[in-house]
Amino acid sequence: MKKIFIACTLLSFLNTNPQQEASHYTINMFIKEYPDEEQQKNIARISPQFLPKQLMRSTFYQPVNGGIYGLYNGYLSHSNEFGLLSFPRKAQREQFMLVITHQLKPTFLLDNTINQWQIVDPEQTAMFQVKKYKDPETKIRYWKVLKVNLPKNNYIPIHSIVIIAKPKNIYVPLGVTPTTKFPNLVLPSIYAKRGLDRITNALFILNIKQFFAPVKILTKTDRLSQDKILTA
Repeated sequence: MKKIFIACTLLSFLNTNPQQEASHYTINMFIKEYPDEEQQKNIARISPQFLPKQLMRSTFYQPVNGGIYGLYNGYLSHSNEFGLLSFPRKAQREQFMLVITHQLKPTFLLDNTINQWQIVDPEQTAMFQVKKYKDPETKIRYWKVLKVNLPKNNYIPIHSIVIIAKPKNIYVPLGVTPTTKFPNLVLPSIYAKRGLDRITNALFILNIKQFFAPVKILTKTDRLSQDKILTA
């Protein structure tokens, strides 16, 4: 009877689906329009002078904060029409590096297995540390953003959120931003400027999208065990 119980326990453990146990929490960041762009949009809507031209600008105005691509922990995402950029949260850490760059290249561990990403153009790259703190007296939680130097070898740290854009087109506010203790993280907002070239950035993403193919799980089962194999 004891042998049957042990065998059943082993099979129950092996049959556990890792996808069902995976966290459904997310890491979120809002990309907003740079204030000057927002002000120009409002002026275009209300100015009584040159009404046909201003009306046309208002009618065909395209928000700049949508469709901006980001990378994190093996995931590729882009901001939606509200400027929300989200990634699955697969770790408990509450400290990230934020990298703004328009190009990067992979270094390989094996064929089609990326070891790390590397900065291509250091002159067009900026890096920031985003870390969560808790004030010991007030118990208030907050994010603190600091600008940091690029690594000397130009390798992007593993736990980095990469925004595909030139730094001159993305404004990252430094300092403190209050936050909550909830597991769905909301990082401090960043701001996109009108000069951001989304078409060029999207074409670059096409060159690296092959490295973000969906992962499939193949299951091989025999009488006493069950093996799971990850494939692309």
